[in-house]
Amino acid sequence: MLLRIVSKIPFVVMTGFSFLLFGITIIYWNFKPDVNFLLTKQDVVFNPVWRSAFYIHIFGGMLAIALGPLQFIKFLRRKYLEAHRLIGKTYVIAILFLAAPTGLYMAFYANGGFYASLGFFLMSILWFYTTFMAVKTIRQKKIDEHINWMVRSYALTFAAVTLRILVPLFSFTTEMESHTIEISTAWMSWLVNLVAAEILIRSKLKSLQL
Repeated sequence: MLLRIVSKIPFVVMTGFSFLLFGITIIYWNFKPDVNFLLTKQDVVFNPVWRSAFYIHIFGGMLAIALGPLQFIKFLRRKYLEAHRLIGKTYVIAILFLAAPTGLYMAFYANGGFYASLGFFLMSILWFYTTFMAVKTIRQKKIDEHINWMVRSYALTFAAVTLRILVPLFSFTTEMESHTIEISTAWMSWLVNLVAAEILIRSKLKSLQL
């Protein structure tokens, strides 16, 4: 019994951080140009295309980060299948049509220059691809493969959380220059998550699903 409870800790921690990020991101909806991250984007924050992409991106990202954990709860999937499907469709739309395409565009304006932009560019492509594959496999009734692709997709969604952990961590515990931190975290925020996702998949997701 105790072992079973302990095995759920990663899921609980992941969900907690996801909802924390959701709450933190709400501040951007005051539409002020000088809030948190936007303070570092004063060169483009008044560009209507970039600004629109930013709000579409965080809207889609907020939906995905909040809805993703619900899809891994066995009880909800089994007892409320229609709700599971509706949440899944919303999650997919949020990524494929909102967050991933705008993330791809915003990657060109990433702090850190070319190498940071490349990291976010590749992440956006993989985010789109893994989510698309989750849709494709469920339509083919390949349940196990669908779950695996959903894990990879949410690992990339969760990169938003990992990024916000790594940046201050590197800033306060290393002597890296800010430019180096921006490049490092642009890659590590999603690479670390994908490695963790593959480990979970190979361990049959025992610690991820409730």
